[in-house]
Amino acid sequence: MNESSISKVQPVRHLVLDKMEAKQINPMIIRRMASGENGTFGYFEMKKGAVVPLHQHANEQYSFILKGSARATIGDTVYTIKIGEALLIPSGIPHFFEFPEDTIALDFFAPRREDWINGTDNYFNKV
Repeated sequence: MNESSISKVQPVRHLVLDKMEAKQINPMIIRRMASGENGTFGYFEMKKGAVVPLHQHANEQYSFILKGSARATIGDTVYTIKIGEALLIPSGIPHFFEFPEDTIALDFFAPRREDWINGTDNYFNKV
């Protein structure tokens, strides 16, 4: 790949996790995030007992567990996701997460999360 094939619309960004803004989205969850033109990633730190209430969005969601574990409820099915595992949730599917231990997750969304970008993502506080 040469420099001329790199997008001229969006600059290349080098992100450093420890220098990204850490947003306390509720008493049990901290999120760092970044968005490009077509996607958003969120780096989450959850305390044992944290919950992400039932919600849905137009974005596909890829949730990777880097430390700990999560339980995701989708319809009548409960998925246990452990370190090194991921769950792909299609767009428009209602889902709910519980964290039985301290957990770190990396989530990727496409298209990008406009609600996170504009600050209207209040579903985290509906416990």
